[in-house]
Amino acid sequence: MEYASIEQRMAKSYLDLLPPFIPDEAASVSVAEQQRFYDLISGLYQLLFAEPALLVPQTHDDFLPPPRFAEKASEYPGQPEMRKFLKAENELLQFMFALGQGEAPKLNKRQQAILDRLGVDVADLPAGWVWMSSRPDAHQSRFNYCLFREDRDYEYASIVYSRLLGEEAFRKLEGWMQALGYRPSVAFDTTGSDCKLILVYANPAWGEGQPSSSFEYKVKHSGVAVRYDTRTSEPAVLGLCIPNGLKPYLEAFGSAPQAVQDFIIKYAKVCNDCRYCVQTDKTGKRPLAKIAVRHAGAEHELCPYYPGFRFSWTSLDDGLVEQLVTMLGFIDRFAPGA
Repeated sequence: MEYASIEQRMAKSYLDLLPPFIPDEAASVSVAEQQRFYDLISGLYQLLFAEPALLVPQTHDDFLPPPRFAEKASEYPGQPEMRKFLKAENELLQFMFALGQGEAPKLNKRQQAILDRLGVDVADLPAGWVWMSSRPDAHQSRFNYCLFREDRDYEYASIVYSRLLGEEAFRKLEGWMQALGYRPSVAFDTTGSDCKLILVYANPAWGEGQPSSSFEYKVKHSGVAVRYDTRTSEPAVLGLCIPNGLKPYLEAFGSAPQAVQDFIIKYAKVCNDCRYCVQTDKTGKRPLAKIAVRHAGAEHELCPYYPGFRFSWTSLDDGLVEQLVTMLGFIDRFAPGA
């Protein structure tokens, strides 16, 4: 898709993460009022996508943002402009949320002009707006993405990410995990990510604790984590959650099915002697963490650290889903509750 400005590219993220209208029919406000609120939020995102200059003093030429995990993403042009626009839109939504809670935040001229364009009278807010801001389970992210049914947060996120990553393949993977008891959850706020709608499927056989919402760090459950990284060239991503790093699975590499071996060899990082794993060794004698495996008659020295940086994808197809299912099946052999 072509964008008129980098700000318009950022505005598209709000439309991408907005699910279709699915009301809570048991709510204290009517379905019609919920529809009215949804139409208002949808209208806001469409307005800012069409006219991003309403929100910021100046727009800038579009460019393709850096790929995920770029070593020096901060040095790419446009990062300040991207952050500025996202901050402005988030502030507007935060003020709208506060208005619905009965507060009186001071809107600037741009914010007021946008609400005027939407036909909003801050002295007489729609009932659905007030309800989404003040109900017992109210949350800024539920407000932003019109998640009317708190008990079905994951279904909204599932609809969004299946649309972004590949409907048929995503549903196939999801169905397999659900059949085996993987539990879905949604994380709105997580350290290390700007995404406020992260979908996680985790296998409780690894423990009943809250699963990490990251596929890179502190992974304790097998499964997948799906998120949207706005300031990257391909924002939607699904990462494989590999508990405890690759070490236990590399050590059992010889007993893994051929398909698992092929999958690991394809995506695992080959040791490049970066020496991250021995940086705290003051003796100079600690061996590198690399683990040697044999595959197709050759030896490969693989890094066991942070596999999520390599085992992540921006689209799904049936072939990849088969590989993920096979790999998860192998990983789950090591679960304490297996």
